[in-house]
Amino acid sequence: MRRRWRALTTVAILLAATVLVPVGYIELGCRAPLPTIPADRAWRSALAPAERRPEARSFLTYPEWHIVYEADAFARHLSSGAPPSGFAYGSQIGSFWTSYCAVNRVTRGSDAAGAAKVMIYTIGISYTIELAVKAAYERTLGQLFEWFGGWHSADDRYAAAVQTRYGTFMHETPWYRFPFGAALTGAWRTQEPVHHARHWERRFALSAEYGVKAGYAKLIDAATGATLGRDDLTLRFVTTAAPATIRAIDPRLRPVRTLAGGRLVVEAPRYQQFNTLLDKLAARRVPLIEIAGNRVIFVTLLVPARSASPAAIFDLPTERPGWRRLGVAVPVPRLFDLLRRTRAEGGSVEHVYDY
Repeated sequence: MRRRWRALTTVAILLAATVLVPVGYIELGCRAPLPTIPADRAWRSALAPAERRPEARSFLTYPEWHIVYEADAFARHLSSGAPPSGFAYGSQIGSFWTSYCAVNRVTRGSDAAGAAKVMIYTIGISYTIELAVKAAYERTLGQLFEWFGGWHSADDRYAAAVQTRYGTFMHETPWYRFPFGAALTGAWRTQEPVHHARHWERRFALSAEYGVKAGYAKLIDAATGATLGRDDLTLRFVTTAAPATIRAIDPRLRPVRTLAGGRLVVEAPRYQQFNTLLDKLAARRVPLIEIAGNRVIFVTLLVPARSASPAAIFDLPTERPGWRRLGVAVPVPRLFDLLRRTRAEGGSVEHVYDY
């Protein structure tokens, strides 16, 4: 009985630490404001109040996207034939909280930051627990079965395929709407004629992962819809391009109305589609004046470690050796210049974060 209570007490302490350490780190160690782009106090948005979104949301979107990038990185790791035990789980957890520390310092005091904090803590703590449990399992029992049966079974290939679909899915849709139930069903349909021990071990591990995620996803989806509602799927920006020019670039861009001074309000889809459309607008050198009522937007860049780079809010390693991820705040009118310059210098634009 005493051993059982000791075990339960240990688990409770570890869970409490998982919650309290990140929260304490953010609340106590990430308070000093970071210098950002000075506001142009003479500038006023041309959009109606209902068309504007808080600037802080551009920065606060990043923690959710970090989980997307980790899912992509894990998919690449598994698809390359590397063992699950070799993935950098701890580094991914650390990068999540380091990046949130930085954006918290930028947005501290804004109404949007306060509203987003509960959501970010919820997903961050869940994410930390998930990766910590996965690391603990894969580097003990999982690694033992790797030694005996390898990590190239049909079940390992199935896990890599599901992870790839999961990463792609999250670029457009929240993670909790992924069909984990179907993934669980598929895990029980794999056939492995050689690596029998690995087959049953992976079936156990994947069933536990997909089953827990399926149940948790339903709870999160219901809670998100009840407390936050469904977010808008479009946003509006202002340009000086002509309506005919905008229509010719892509039919997803919809001119809404013209304003004084040759300005045009345009509606566009959000999320990954918006990034695709920004590339098209940049190629045509369409001037941007504001996006969703804001003159500053947040961007992440992937650049070689030794390359010259703009001043960054955060600078994080990636799973690709010799490359790093930069989080940069840029004035909206200079956004396309940054995108072109980054690509010209051998880097890539990971994402432009709408609001």
